[in-house]
Amino acid sequence: MRTIQLMNSEAQANNKKAGRAAMHFAEAHSLIPDGQCSSRKRHQAIDLALSKQLVWDLLILQRRAVGWISNNAKSCFDRVVHWVAIVTMLRFGLTWRVLSSMFNMLSSTTHRVRTGFGDSKRSFRPPSAVPFQGCGQGNGAGPPIWISVSSVLITVMEAMGYGFECLLVLESQLVTAQCFCFVDDMDVIEAGDTECKIRRVAIDLLGG
Repeated sequence: MRTIQLMNSEAQANNKKAGRAAMHFAEAHSLIPDGQCSSRKRHQAIDLALSKQLVWDLLILQRRAVGWISNNAKSCFDRVVHWVAIVTMLRFGLTWRVLSSMFNMLSSTTHRVRTGFGDSKRSFRPPSAVPFQGCGQGNGAGPPIWISVSSVLITVMEAMGYGFECLLVLESQLVTAQCFCFVDDMDVIEAGDTECKIRRVAIDLLGG
């Protein structure tokens, strides 16, 4: 059973406000790759599903070799490393003071288990100076934090040339895709090369 963290209402309000501010900044500065579609305005899961189906159809028509991994990142919110999340959220425009407050709270919290019988009398906290990691399932800033981390990973894959690419027939415009993500549900794609790379190089040389 997944553990859901019930946080103080004021802390949760601050988390949600910070998450919204980070997403607004990231959208305004185009920091989120097209492959990450969750928690974004004008992005729906049905659009992501359609994109995946169109890519599949094209791969079948072109008889291209492809590797496709459908992965659900298990407990991803509970496994986010704090310093990684802080760096990526700084990239999304949040200040060090906001992030320090949020992650100090997460790392120093004393936990109790709540069931239908009430709260447990015994509590637990990190047994050493190394705090528990993760942003917490149920954290209002959880989705933006995961988007900030995954955006960097997707951008790195794109920079290294991984993924799928094709040229539009009518406009000779290059279309690329490294993955199809909705929060922690991710389809990662690695397709074989076709003549599109040769055509792209020719277009670049000709100044098209």
